[in-house]
Amino acid sequence: MSKIINLFKENSNMNLVIKIYYQIFFLIIFLVLLSLIFSQKIYDLDTSRVFSDNVLKIKKESNLYSVKLLEDNYSNNNFSIRKIRETNLVPNIIIPKLPNDLKEIRSTNNRKELFIKITLPIIIKENERLIFLNKKISRLKNQFNLTSRSEAIWLKNTMKAYKVNTIDRLLIKVDAVPVSIALAQAAIESGWGTSRFAYEGNALFGQYIWSKSAKGIIPNDRNSNATYKIKSFDSLKDSVASYMKNLNTNSHYEEFRLNRFIMKNNNVKPIGNILATYLYNYSIEDDYPSKIQDIIRVNKFEDFETVKIIKKPISTFEII
Repeated sequence: MSKIINLFKENSNMNLVIKIYYQIFFLIIFLVLLSLIFSQKIYDLDTSRVFSDNVLKIKKESNLYSVKLLEDNYSNNNFSIRKIRETNLVPNIIIPKLPNDLKEIRSTNNRKELFIKITLPIIIKENERLIFLNKKISRLKNQFNLTSRSEAIWLKNTMKAYKVNTIDRLLIKVDAVPVSIALAQAAIESGWGTSRFAYEGNALFGQYIWSKSAKGIIPNDRNSNATYKIKSFDSLKDSVASYMKNLNTNSHYEEFRLNRFIMKNNNVKPIGNILATYLYNYSIEDDYPSKIQDIIRVNKFEDFETVKIIKKPISTFEII
């Protein structure tokens, strides 16, 4: 009987030790996690949890975004160019328009960094859309006999929108624009977001239009007999989409598209510095491609070519 009692006591002691061990273990885990939270190191451990899903609300009456408002939100979400370069990820934060006081930032580097933070996610998202469409077109081409009626109608409408009569030509036109080129041209054409056209019409790329009915802004220095305007947009997103559609459809950029297609089909990642060579018709400015290449090189924009959007959680801006 005494042996049984002693055995019971030993088991009880063992259970107590195990309980104490687990309590200590979970306490250590809790303290480690707590220290990570307060030291803001979670970004480095799990990039999917970097950006909060809080919505920044802006009063509709103001219709303007301030630098402080954006910088505070970026800071709260641990959003920096350094982190983008380290992780190859960018948050899904889409800004509808430039902050009204961007041009008032005295530091050139700070102004450039904020401009990149605003435009980079928009450019990448539009590229992702184009890549998705390219893959869809390629799939329909390879499985043409299995194409449904709705898919055939979609394909026909897309070919019409891109002004082509074959699927092969459509594949050449519907594709991504190197991020480095888009960033460089946005910087050049909008003066890093400080131009009148960028503020008044969300126009990042200085696209000309001649239609009287189309939305646009008349340049102050336009000749009295000229009829062109700078195309304006409801949002920065629309401006980026229009710019990429322009590069992908306008006959002036056929060499650009053909060389992009050749590089891609030879398993060579389209490189901005190379493809910029074929954008000489974009501007009447002398040696315009070299200007794009200089901006890319000085600002190391090719670092962003393979950056991806963090899908979740989503942080966006909402006007109320």
